[in-house]
Amino acid sequence: MEYFELYTEQNLPRWQTKARSDVHLEGDWHRSTEVWVINNQRELLLNLRHPDKDLFANLWDVSIAGHLQPGENYRTAALREVREELSYPVPSSELHFIDVWKIDGFDAHTQLYDREFAGVFVWKTQLPITAFIPQPEEISELRFVPIHQVRQALENPGTGLNFIPLETIFLEILSRIESTAL
Repeated sequence: MEYFELYTEQNLPRWQTKARSDVHLEGDWHRSTEVWVINNQRELLLNLRHPDKDLFANLWDVSIAGHLQPGENYRTAALREVREELSYPVPSSELHFIDVWKIDGFDAHTQLYDREFAGVFVWKTQLPITAFIPQPEEISELRFVPIHQVRQALENPGTGLNFIPLETIFLEILSRIESTAL
Protein backbone atom coordinates (compact mmCIF):
# COMPACT_ATOMS: atom_id res chain seq x y z
CA MET A 1 0.00 0.00 0.00
CA GLU A 2 1.26 3.46 -0.91
CA TYR A 3 1.38 6.19 1.76
CA PHE A 4 1.69 9.97 1.41
CA GLU A 5 2.92 12.59 3.82
CA LEU A 6 0.19 15.13 4.58
CA TYR A 7 0.49 18.92 4.39
CA THR A 8 -1.64 21.89 5.33
CA GLU A 9 -3.23 24.06 2.67
CA GLN A 10 -0.19 26.35 3.13
CA ASN A 11 2.22 23.46 2.32
CA LEU A 12 3.38 23.02 5.91
CA PRO A 13 3.96 19.48 7.19
CA ARG A 14 1.24 17.90 9.31
CA TRP A 15 3.69 15.17 10.41
CA GLN A 16 1.23 12.46 9.41
CA THR A 17 1.01 9.87 6.67
CA LYS A 18 -2.09 8.34 5.16
CA ALA A 19 -2.89 5.70 2.55
CA ARG A 20 -3.08 7.01 -1.01
CA SER A 21 -6.68 5.88 -1.47
CA ASP A 22 -7.79 7.73 1.68
CA VAL A 23 -5.88 10.88 0.72
CA HIS A 24 -7.64 11.09 -2.64
CA LEU A 25 -11.03 10.19 -1.17
CA GLU A 26 -10.84 12.73 1.66
CA GLY A 27 -9.02 15.49 -0.25
CA ASP A 28 -5.89 15.80 1.88
CA TRP A 29 -3.05 18.01 0.68
CA HIS A 30 0.13 16.15 -0.33
CA ARG A 31 3.14 16.65 -2.61
CA SER A 32 3.91 15.61 -6.16
CA THR A 33 6.42 16.35 -8.86
CA GLU A 34 6.06 17.17 -12.56
CA VAL A 35 8.69 16.98 -15.28
CA TRP A 36 7.78 18.86 -18.45
CA VAL A 37 9.87 17.29 -21.25
CA ILE A 38 10.63 19.64 -24.14
CA ASN A 39 12.71 18.87 -27.24
CA ASN A 40 14.74 21.16 -29.50
CA GLN A 41 11.80 21.64 -31.87
CA ARG A 42 9.82 23.29 -29.01
CA GLU A 43 7.59 20.26 -28.68
CA LEU A 44 6.19 19.05 -25.36
CA LEU A 45 6.09 15.36 -24.52
CA LEU A 46 2.49 14.44 -23.73
CA ASN A 47 1.37 11.15 -22.25
CA LEU A 48 -1.99 9.46 -22.34
CA ARG A 49 -2.80 8.14 -18.88
CA HIS A 50 -3.62 4.44 -18.72
CA PRO A 51 -7.38 3.61 -18.60
CA ASP A 52 -6.93 1.84 -15.24
CA LYS A 53 -5.50 4.87 -13.40
CA ASP A 54 -7.47 5.86 -10.29
CA LEU A 55 -7.36 9.56 -11.20
CA PHE A 56 -7.89 11.17 -14.60
CA ALA A 57 -7.76 7.88 -16.52
CA ASN A 58 -7.49 7.94 -20.29
CA LEU A 59 -6.75 11.69 -20.37
CA TRP A 60 -3.67 13.45 -21.75
CA ASP A 61 -1.12 14.84 -19.30
CA VAL A 62 1.44 17.56 -19.98
CA SER A 63 4.16 16.11 -17.76
CA ILE A 64 5.75 13.02 -16.36
CA ALA A 65 4.43 13.20 -12.83
CA GLY A 66 4.04 11.34 -9.59
CA HIS A 67 3.63 11.62 -5.86
CA LEU A 68 6.47 12.03 -3.42
CA GLN A 69 7.17 9.06 -1.21
CA PRO A 70 7.60 9.71 2.54
CA GLY A 71 10.95 11.42 3.14
CA GLU A 72 11.50 12.18 -0.55
CA ASN A 73 12.15 15.66 -1.97
CA TYR A 74 10.85 17.11 -5.23
CA ARG A 75 14.04 16.53 -7.26
CA THR A 76 14.55 12.95 -6.09
CA ALA A 77 10.92 12.16 -6.91
CA ALA A 78 11.26 13.79 -10.35
CA LEU A 79 14.31 11.68 -11.19
CA ARG A 80 12.54 8.53 -9.97
CA GLU A 81 9.37 9.26 -11.95
CA VAL A 82 11.22 9.82 -15.24
CA ARG A 83 13.18 6.61 -14.70
CA GLU A 84 10.01 4.64 -13.87
CA GLU A 85 7.61 6.10 -16.45
CA LEU A 86 10.01 6.57 -19.39
CA SER A 87 12.69 3.98 -18.54
CA TYR A 88 15.31 6.69 -18.87
CA PRO A 89 17.80 7.78 -16.18
CA VAL A 90 17.85 11.55 -16.66
CA PRO A 91 20.85 13.21 -14.96
CA SER A 92 19.85 15.53 -12.11
CA SER A 93 21.83 18.37 -13.71
CA GLU A 94 19.46 18.30 -16.72
CA LEU A 95 16.37 19.06 -14.63
CA HIS A 96 15.65 22.79 -14.36
CA PHE A 97 13.49 23.62 -11.32
CA ILE A 98 10.72 26.13 -12.10
CA ASP A 99 8.60 26.48 -8.93
CA VAL A 100 6.04 24.79 -6.69
CA TRP A 101 2.38 25.06 -7.74
CA LYS A 102 -0.69 24.57 -5.62
CA ILE A 103 -3.01 22.28 -7.59
CA ASP A 104 -6.56 21.59 -6.42
CA GLY A 105 -7.87 18.88 -8.74
CA PHE A 106 -11.07 16.87 -8.75
CA ASP A 107 -11.88 13.88 -10.94
CA ALA A 108 -15.62 14.12 -11.58
CA HIS A 109 -15.68 10.58 -12.99
CA THR A 110 -14.26 8.88 -9.88
CA GLN A 111 -15.28 11.57 -7.35
CA LEU A 112 -11.69 11.68 -6.06
CA TYR A 113 -9.63 14.73 -5.07
CA ASP A 114 -6.04 15.44 -6.03
CA ARG A 115 -4.86 18.33 -3.88
CA GLU A 116 -1.14 18.70 -4.35
CA PHE A 117 1.82 20.97 -4.07
CA ALA A 118 3.67 20.08 -7.28
CA GLY A 119 7.36 20.76 -7.72
CA VAL A 120 7.69 21.56 -11.44
CA PHE A 121 10.82 20.85 -13.48
CA VAL A 122 11.73 21.21 -17.15
CA TRP A 123 13.90 18.71 -18.94
CA LYS A 124 15.14 19.93 -22.31
CA THR A 125 16.27 16.97 -24.37
CA GLN A 126 17.46 16.10 -27.85
CA LEU A 127 16.32 12.51 -27.47
CA PRO A 128 13.81 11.12 -29.96
CA ILE A 129 10.56 9.67 -28.67
CA THR A 130 11.92 6.20 -29.48
CA ALA A 131 14.45 6.62 -26.64
CA PHE A 132 11.61 6.26 -24.14
CA ILE A 133 9.86 3.08 -23.07
CA PRO A 134 6.59 4.05 -21.38
CA GLN A 135 5.63 2.23 -18.19
CA PRO A 136 2.67 0.15 -19.42
CA GLU A 137 0.50 0.43 -16.30
CA GLU A 138 0.92 4.23 -16.25
CA ILE A 139 1.09 5.40 -19.87
CA SER A 140 -0.86 4.23 -22.93
CA GLU A 141 0.82 6.52 -25.45
CA LEU A 142 3.57 9.14 -25.76
CA ARG A 143 3.51 11.97 -28.25
CA PHE A 144 5.63 15.09 -28.90
CA VAL A 145 3.32 18.01 -29.76
CA PRO A 146 4.38 21.57 -30.69
CA ILE A 147 3.99 23.86 -27.68
CA HIS A 148 1.79 26.30 -29.59
CA GLN A 149 -0.64 23.45 -30.37
CA VAL A 150 -0.66 22.35 -26.71
CA ARG A 151 -1.42 25.94 -25.68
CA GLN A 152 -4.24 26.17 -28.21
CA ALA A 153 -5.78 22.88 -26.99
CA LEU A 154 -5.55 23.98 -23.34
CA GLU A 155 -7.14 27.35 -24.15
CA ASN A 156 -10.02 25.64 -25.97
CA PRO A 157 -10.97 22.49 -23.99
CA GLY A 158 -12.89 19.91 -25.97
CA THR A 159 -11.51 20.97 -29.35
CA GLY A 160 -8.46 18.71 -29.46
CA LEU A 161 -6.80 16.31 -27.09
CA ASN A 162 -8.72 15.60 -23.88
CA PHE A 163 -6.43 16.83 -21.10
CA ILE A 164 -6.68 16.41 -17.36
CA PRO A 165 -9.16 19.19 -16.43
CA LEU A 166 -6.51 21.52 -15.01
CA GLU A 167 -6.09 23.64 -18.13
CA THR A 168 -5.80 26.98 -16.30
CA ILE A 169 -2.94 25.74 -14.10
CA PHE A 170 -1.25 24.02 -17.04
CA LEU A 171 -1.38 27.27 -19.02
CA GLU A 172 0.09 29.21 -16.09
CA ILE A 173 2.96 26.73 -15.77
CA LEU A 174 3.51 26.72 -19.53
CA SER A 175 3.74 30.53 -19.57
CA ARG A 176 6.33 30.47 -16.77
CA ILE A 177 8.34 27.79 -18.58
CA GLU A 178 8.29 29.79 -21.82
CA SER A 179 9.46 32.94 -20.04
CA THR A 180 12.18 31.34 -17.91
CA ALA A 181 13.36 28.04 -19.37
CA LEU A 182 13.10 28.21 -23.16
